[in-house]
Amino acid sequence: MVDYHILEQFVAFYRTGTLRETAEKMNISQPTLTRNMQKLEECFEVPLFNRTKNRISLNETGLLAAEDAEMLLKQTENMLWRARDFDRKNKTIMIGTCTPVHLPELIRRITDTFPAAAVSSETRAISRLLDGVKNDTYHFVLLPFCPQDDDLFSQKWREEHLSFLLPKRHRFARRKSLSVSEMNGENMLLFQDIGFWHDLVVEKMPDSRFLVQTERYTFVELIENSTMPVFTSDYFCNSFSCGSPAADRVTVPITDPEFHVSYYLVCHRKNRSKLCLRL
Repeated sequence: MVDYHILEQFVAFYRTGTLRETAEKMNISQPTLTRNMQKLEECFEVPLFNRTKNRISLNETGLLAAEDAEMLLKQTENMLWRARDFDRKNKTIMIGTCTPVHLPELIRRITDTFPAAAVSSETRAISRLLDGVKNDTYHFVLLPFCPQDDDLFSQKWREEHLSFLLPKRHRFARRKSLSVSEMNGENMLLFQDIGFWHDLVVEKMPDSRFLVQTERYTFVELIENSTMPVFTSDYFCNSFSCGSPAADRVTVPITDPEFHVSYYLVCHRKNRSKLCLRL
């Protein structure tokens, strides 16, 4: 039986051409390498090297064996990677979501249901989430609608309703509700990491200018110290804005139906059993 590590040394010698360079590359002594090449030759039961007083080189049989050994090592590495990746995926629950706001609770529920599993999550566009749940990139995804697809199984998760958070001196501050078109053209604060909401807001308010913030602390400071309107959500205290309305701001609900969302956890029908979370 040929030792895997000796095959690695053999291929390294094939690549470098000298015992000295191979020994340095493989971090072994040159006498040890020489003995290992002799062992390899004994395993093959045919001569692999041309030997002179101060040098050895591969003969034609050795070159053929080295090429096959190199291919074998690559196949072995691929086999190990595939097995490890398969095992990792079986122990990891992959989540894709259209918005990061629900991830903390969702991960907590998954961990409660599957305490031995690791959880990996990412926020992606809705089209990529649908493709990913069909091709097993994700075990399940969070979408802002229930997809009509016989290959998918859906379970309602939560609802979320957006509002405008307006300064008390804003001209619409006394309104009971507002449409997005009425606010179109206003300069507004907007947090970047809001998933699919970002594209929806920009699409529905094409005449508005958005001061987009990437850091939550800066975003909160601007809400507290500026007069620019901002979006807020009824779901989490840190969903769209900083949380509870500042003392000089009021919440005005949005009437547009697109801003009232029912979320669904979606998986491939074959993975339905994994979606039985304690909701």
